[in-house]
Amino acid sequence: MHKVAWSSSHGEFLISDSYYFSILEREAQKKGIEIVEVADFEELFSYPVVVFNYSERPFDEREIEIIERAVKQGKRVIFTGHFNNKDNVARIANEVSARFDLRLKEDEVVDDENFASDDCRMVITSRVEAFGDGVKRVVFPYSAPVEILNSEAKVILRGEDSSRDGSGERAPILAAQRPYPSGGSLVLCGSCLFWDNYSILREDNLSFSLNLLTFR
Repeated sequence: MHKVAWSSSHGEFLISDSYYFSILEREAQKKGIEIVEVADFEELFSYPVVVFNYSERPFDEREIEIIERAVKQGKRVIFTGHFNNKDNVARIANEVSARFDLRLKEDEVVDDENFASDDCRMVITSRVEAFGDGVKRVVFPYSAPVEILNSEAKVILRGEDSSRDGSGERAPILAAQRPYPSGGSLVLCGSCLFWDNYSILREDNLSFSLNLLTFR
């Protein structure tokens, strides 16, 4: 059984909240992935994959250094955000992700052609550049655009050419990662909603979500 640590250390949305995450938890279990809710910050890094889903409390310097060390030593650490810096989650995530040359813009991504539920912020994209096994299209709702600050960081998801951010930039990045030779990576997702119960059975979101959580 492959285990994933889901943080409850910094005010995150919790995997134990079945209203939002019962499908992800159940389907992960079927695939041999046990998602464990972990409150103790240092204990998180005894797991190969660590999820910080919508962190609402800032990270101090010691914690950021622990994350840096863990990623460089081979852990996958996933941060998710939300559009327009709601609840300050973009700035909080950026305090960590900037160390890995990634940041969330305090902005939003919309698409007037490729969207779900009559909502242009429920962006749909086929431009999946990583974690794409069995994935053709992903719904990525209410996403902030991701900025890559270093060529060693790589795109995971990008919007279609019909998508744009608030400045008018076309095909903004929705998710990216900074990989390391150890196999570790820091993953930054502009959306925290792509794997909740409302979205996860749309398009290929379930496969994409399980790919993110599976450490190969």
